Amino acid sequence: MGKTMLKTMAAIAALAVFTILLPGISGQSPIQSRIAMAQSAAPSAAAAPAAPMDEPGTRSFTVVGVEVDGAKIWLPSVIAVEQGDKVKLTIKNLIPGQDNQHGFTIPAYNITEVVTRGEPKTVEFVANKAGVFPFFCQLHAAHIGGSLIVEPNEGGPIKKLSTTN
Repeated sequence: MGKTMLKTMAAIAALAVFTILLPGISGQSPIQSRIAMAQSAAPSAAAAPAAPMDEPGTRSFTVVGVEVDGAKIWLPSVIAVEQGDKVKLTIKNLIPGQDNQHGFTIPAYNITEVVTRGEPKTVEFVANKAGVFPFFCQLHAAHIGGSLIVEPNEGGPIKKLSTTN
């Protein structure tokens, strides 16, 4: 990975950890206030708000690989859920070009997929580990990355940012 990408990912992770540690503001739930603070601090690194429930305890998100000004990224680049939530990700590759496949991996949750343009993938897992976990393209790791923030249960420990299990 290039130094610039590592610095960018470190900054996003630091912002995510910082926002997790702050208490809720203005009557919002702690996760809503953290998302609002992240959006105001750095819109490009803002967390996607928790999606409506599909079934009790399930959060659904659509994660889309796109290219903007030559940079290939996953949007949203930060996903926030609560520990114990069942998470459903629909992953789409909309990146143009000759290379029609990109990867999506969250190593801490043993998720690794190859997403072909025009063929969305669906991944489901239980967010049982609290912390901030990177996700990225394992095929071209230098250009697509983001963070999964798993809000701990009350009193639960927070796992440090890790790129391994």
